[in-house]
Amino acid sequence: MQQFSAPDGAGVSYRDSGGAGPALLFVHGWQGDHSIWDPIVAQLRASFRCIAPDLRGFGASSRAASPYTLEQYSEDLRALVQFLQLQRVVVLGHSMGGKVAVRFALDAPDLVEALVLVAPVPLGPAGFSEKGVAYLRATAGNAPAAREWLAKTIMAPPSAEVLDRLCDVASGACATAVAEALDSWVVTDLSDEAKAVTARALVIGFQHDAPERVRDKAAALLPNVRFEEVPDCAHYAVLERPAPVAELIEAFIRAGPGNPARGDAGAERAKIQPH
Repeated sequence: MQQFSAPDGAGVSYRDSGGAGPALLFVHGWQGDHSIWDPIVAQLRASFRCIAPDLRGFGASSRAASPYTLEQYSEDLRALVQFLQLQRVVVLGHSMGGKVAVRFALDAPDLVEALVLVAPVPLGPAGFSEKGVAYLRATAGNAPAAREWLAKTIMAPPSAEVLDRLCDVASGACATAVAEALDSWVVTDLSDEAKAVTARALVIGFQHDAPERVRDKAAALLPNVRFEEVPDCAHYAVLERPAPVAELIEAFIRAGPGNPARGDAGAERAKIQPH
């Protein structure tokens, strides 16, 4: 892992594959870290420069007192891209990371070539009940509660290997960051602002992770978007079925600006067949 200092002095860790290919910036989700993307990076690094940071408060990045918000994470991504002297990047976000990616595309459109949102949370308010938010907040710094929640996000019966990996990652997060980041992405409403995103976008939903919600609450809000659904996987398909996810990502990037996309609620939808 490498690290740079954000403008406020916070240390932000990241992994950089190097290379001369187009730059991909991978943003993990809530209670995650850069390693969530490892299986995808492994399939793309031969052709692309893959950069995967730990958002502040997660993984190896700073736990210093600071705002753990979508806005702060967007500022950190901008600082990282500028630190690495990259002109433009394709930003990939999983779960909460998808909402961070959209915030970044709005804040720094000149730096964002394209967006790939993988099982993103809703771009508007999450719509959780108070009880639902309390349940999620209770997982902060609570390993048994986090394990119970994570088991519900992957395929049933849960893979012990995948579940153990997710729990290990979650256990490394700062409890304050977990709680504050949750509060930020649950209430932040980007639904109107998202219409101003200029970058083309690919949104990927998974069969057992409410793909219709991903389509309606994320894909349908972006003006230049393609929606794809991958079967036989749940929220963490980046770990459970990385091959078809990586194939979709690579095909979208290689297609370039001419990639067909529609910007209405009927965003183009296709399915990858089980292998």
